[in-house]
Amino acid sequence: MTTALGVAPDSTGRGMDPPTHRRIIKAHWENVGIVCGLDVTGRSDLRYNVAAGVAVCSRGNADGYTEAYWNGGQTVAVSAGDPSNPRIDTIWLKANDISQGDEDNQVAVGVTQGTPSANPVAPSVPSGCTRLMSMRMPAAASSTQSATMVDTQDYAIPYGANLGILARIAENKDLQASSNPAYTAPFLIDTFKMPTDRNLLLTMYACVSAPSKNGAKGVAAVRFVVDGNLYTTRKIEYTDSWVTHECTCSLQLAKGPHTIGVAMFNEQGPGYVTHYGVKDNGDTYVGRVLVVKDEGVAR
Repeated sequence: MTTALGVAPDSTGRGMDPPTHRRIIKAHWENVGIVCGLDVTGRSDLRYNVAAGVAVCSRGNADGYTEAYWNGGQTVAVSAGDPSNPRIDTIWLKANDISQGDEDNQVAVGVTQGTPSANPVAPSVPSGCTRLMSMRMPAAASSTQSATMVDTQDYAIPYGANLGILARIAENKDLQASSNPAYTAPFLIDTFKMPTDRNLLLTMYACVSAPSKNGAKGVAAVRFVVDGNLYTTRKIEYTDSWVTHECTCSLQLAKGPHTIGVAMFNEQGPGYVTHYGVKDNGDTYVGRVLVVKDEGVAR
């Protein structure tokens, strides 16, 4: 038996316990991460500054989530930069809990130093902590002021929220016929990180035509390439008229980083040309554009 959040304990003191509270909070969020604020910057000493903000934290799925507010301040000091190689430091936030072995119930920030290397990697955060930012500490640095951000912040996403447009890559130019040889390598490419398993809609816009106004027709192939592999192919039947065509596909991607691109080549006919910009008659043409749009969590 449990008591609902927002309902007072009964006359015997039975009511909402902390684990149940944390599981209810977890139901509101897709993942741990930053809700707002908590920007990390360097300082003139060997500490990092962490701005005020809120993060979602967890000690594991079974334990649920907490929502932690940090009122701004500094981390503990780190070591000066290695004489020869850079390193990456990871700054994190933790919601302490005495009942789970911590020394207090306070929200704390900390930093885990990475190993100096010619090609350093970011260290993982300690168990139960939420990553705020990874910072690259240059070789021989005497303060964190010269440290630079690595990657981006990881944001907590409300359950079921739509992330909108994740990427828009445009080729803003006219191109001549591309029938020989076939061009199969991606040319509109972007890399982004998925906070959870997501459903995506990929849309390719291309203004193409045959090269001459002579009644010619042809077929162009549009290939959607995901993480270096062909996902699916769409066809554009073009004529000698300047027309913007739209090709779409839906897919599901797992949590983590992904790279999406588009390849396009002539399959049949005289070879297409692409059109971009405002022409003499005032019409506007898009060239070629790839739009990656989030359509919600993959359940």
